Amino acid sequence: MLSHKPKRQGTDFVEPDLPITPMLDMSFQLLAFFIMTFKPAPTEGQIALTLPKDEGGGSATNLSITDENKPLHIIFRVTATENGQIAGINVSQEGSANAPVDLKPGTRKNERGEPTANLVEEYAAEMRERQSQATREKKTGKATLEIGPKLLQAYVVQLVDTGVRTGFSDISPVPIDKKDR
Repeated sequence: MLSHKPKRQGTDFVEPDLPITPMLDMSFQLLAFFIMTFKPAPTEGQIALTLPKDEGGGSATNLSITDENKPLHIIFRVTATENGQIAGINVSQEGSANAPVDLKPGTRKNERGEPTANLVEEYAAEMRERQSQATREKKTGKATLEIGPKLLQAYVVQLVDTGVRTGFSDISPVPIDKKDR
């Protein structure tokens, strides 16, 4: 048997009535509200740091020890007291046979020509000397800050900022313990 479907009755086309004016009013009110209440976040500081070495596959850009263009790599080891202040800083140069040198206040002159009063000023004087050494050797300077686990963040930022002010643009703060890097 053949089935017969009844044809659906068509309806007349109905023009929708959209009230545009109230929608525009509401959208401008919302726009004005968000413009008036917008408070931008304060500008974040930017610190130029380098990332840790990639321990993966070899790279064609690896520098050899005898490379003439290898940057002057200075390592500052910063130890901390129990309350998070700087206890001591010692300096060594990568690839150098010299033993690390402990920084002591009063052994160098600060920017004003006075003896250094604290370890941060002594660190700044050492950074200036190393930067002038790199300039004489026509190399770039690279500094690694090996940071003690209890050192407060304010001191880390102060050391990085001091290094940038002395002319180093490549400063890497890393933990002293190599397994934490």
